[in-house]
Amino acid sequence: MNQSVSRHDLIVNRAAVLVWMIVIFIFSTDSFSSTRTTPIIAPFLSSLFPSLTEAHIENIGLLLRKLGHWSEYFILAVLLMRALRAEFPVASAKRRIIWSVAFSVIYAISDELHQSFVPSRSASAVDVSIDAIGAICGTLLSYRHNQRLRVDLNTDPSARR
Repeated sequence: MNQSVSRHDLIVNRAAVLVWMIVIFIFSTDSFSSTRTTPIIAPFLSSLFPSLTEAHIENIGLLLRKLGHWSEYFILAVLLMRALRAEFPVASAKRRIIWSVAFSVIYAISDELHQSFVPSRSASAVDVSIDAIGAICGTLLSYRHNQRLRVDLNTDPSARR
């Protein structure tokens, strides 16, 4: 454990990951299935864009659901990278990247497995792929952000205060 990171910060980082995993789990329940969300989204889209056909609205709804998959795992990966960086500061960035992506993809697979038991949902390899892409993007953005912070701290003495 890193001595410069407080126990409180480690707990907060872990809790953020756990809470987000619970949010993803809740989004995978019947309450957030397309049969439940489409009756809300479709009228909203129709009122915003009255000229859209029903097919367009269905396609936009599908796109929004897939974007939801991507963003859920993007956020999970960012939170994981933050937690891993705090918990294992001496581990190589490559190792943290691998752990972040691997953990996110394993959770995505388990999430799809969970959905296979929900009557109004189904498991989808396409969704796991979208989740994996979101996790990769979140991991790489987090890595890049951390690299920029490190460069800023090394080049600007006033940033170290």
